[in-house]
Amino acid sequence: MNEYKVKILPMQLEVMVEEGTTLLEAQRLAGLEPDAPCGGKGTCGKCLIEILSDGPVRTEKACANRVTQDMTIRVIEKNKGHRLLMEGASQEIDVKSAISSAWIKVDPPKIGNHNTEWQRVKNALSKVYAFRKDRDFKIELPLLSGLYEQLKDNDGMVDTILYKNWVIDIRNKKTDKFGIAFDIGTTSIVGYLLNVETGEQKAVVSMLNPQTQFGGDVINRANYAIEEGVQILTQTVRKGLNELIEEAVQKAGIDKNDIFMASIVGNTCMHHLYLGISPKALVHAPYNPVMSEKLEMRADDLNMNINPNGRVIVLPNIAGFVGADTTGVLIATNFDAIEEMTLAIDIGTNGELVMGNKDHMIACSTAAGPAFEGAKIKCGMRGMEGAIDHFELNGTTFKYSVIGDLVPLGICGSGLMDIVAVLLDAEIIDETGKLVSAETAQSPAALANIDRLVELNKERIFVIYRDEQDPRKNVFLSQQDIREVQLAKGAMAAGIDLMAKTLGIGISDVKKVLIAGAFGNYMSPKSACRIGLIPQELSDRITPIGNAAGEGAKIAVLNYCEFQKSEKITQKVEFLELATRPDFQDCFIDHLSFE
Repeated sequence: MNEYKVKILPMQLEVMVEEGTTLLEAQRLAGLEPDAPCGGKGTCGKCLIEILSDGPVRTEKACANRVTQDMTIRVIEKNKGHRLLMEGASQEIDVKSAISSAWIKVDPPKIGNHNTEWQRVKNALSKVYAFRKDRDFKIELPLLSGLYEQLKDNDGMVDTILYKNWVIDIRNKKTDKFGIAFDIGTTSIVGYLLNVETGEQKAVVSMLNPQTQFGGDVINRANYAIEEGVQILTQTVRKGLNELIEEAVQKAGIDKNDIFMASIVGNTCMHHLYLGISPKALVHAPYNPVMSEKLEMRADDLNMNINPNGRVIVLPNIAGFVGADTTGVLIATNFDAIEEMTLAIDIGTNGELVMGNKDHMIACSTAAGPAFEGAKIKCGMRGMEGAIDHFELNGTTFKYSVIGDLVPLGICGSGLMDIVAVLLDAEIIDETGKLVSAETAQSPAALANIDRLVELNKERIFVIYRDEQDPRKNVFLSQQDIREVQLAKGAMAAGIDLMAKTLGIGISDVKKVLIAGAFGNYMSPKSACRIGLIPQELSDRITPIGNAAGEGAKIAVLNYCEFQKSEKITQKVEFLELATRPDFQDCFIDHLSFE
């Protein structure tokens, strides 16, 4: 097969690709991470490039154009400043990590005593860990190689570092010990570097999940893994975690070999992709995970660049689309000890909900996230510089704020929710979700902004920002965008209704609403209730709790008992499969309109 050269500007990259390769894949082969929320299906329009060769310059979708000759393209760059949530609500815990250390004095060898070097180390450890017999201790084989010289050179005085009963390092002097907790989200990854002896947080690092180039939501990403193989997605996310580890140790001024433990939370699809498990089971009925139990693994087995004998713990999943990230939320909020009826919501690219208290917990998931992550919105984008994040009406004048105080490039989830809520109040969107036209506008706000009510490609739109020089850069809300919001909020509201029904309670019996995740932290609770995403009667009970999934991952690193408890909690949670409920469709339809 013929090969052709693709030159990529403004990066000045060149890559040789086979004939028929898409320009999206060519960018990946050149080491770039192009934005492709739909996974290259041609439906999102986010992978736009300019083709500079073969005739006049034209703007095209990279995924829809294949290489048939030498080509030059220009990537349409977006601002890189992303708004990622890194902190969240947490509980007070005792620091009792699985990592411990003991400064020990190992008796010297004696003639006539046949105890091995390792046996004498175990004897010394038994004096420190009185609750363990010497036969309980185990050691990583590579440490035995230099053990004789190490004990001889240090007069038997060494610092032994253990993961539970496994000796994973032996050092000549005392050093600080660290762990790192990761929250692998569909859109972003956050890492927390922690001192496992004091609980002190030494660094926080974050990045966009590099897997987004293969799809913006779990379904597109799972389909890519099924079609192209899971290995590329696994390698991509593991490489991303190692980059975050390097950044964290640089920030903290430590050696990565001093990191002895890591924890992982993420939704079920991210869990499978990180572990190298095909997500095929998640996209076929009955949509169960391949596995859900908690895991304890060697870091080397996951290509994680921490101490070579370090351990990685992975929190358990609850169901196919309620993952370890939700388990992290339950750990962080101590949900299994809550007396009052409580609703926890994590709105990401998927919406996970848990309702109940210490006596009965029920969970479900809804496909709410893609709209609020911008994947299915014409001018939608993630929460990054240039995104309209809030919108309001003063009299008959609309005002908005933009992340980074820049010229608007698009709309992120919190801005989308505000815009729909405000236009509802302004009677520019009616209760069925229909945009009024310039001819049917009646309210003062609609009449004062009649020039914003136009048609584009035979579809009604409301122009939020108008670029006088280039109409292609206009930012607007379309009629189809509103329909996407209705589908998302209808699914979420139906899930809340049916969970309450299953628990045998009314919505008013819910005393607390905990909103987790980046979107929940930045959204306006008033707007969420106005559009019907959250019941209106719960508007004064809403508390944002930030990245509670990440907090749960931190707790698992710092307290092994909490990690063990995580599996007991997931086993107590009843999973509600909405699609199998005979009343789901009617409930969903009832919640599509804006009341």
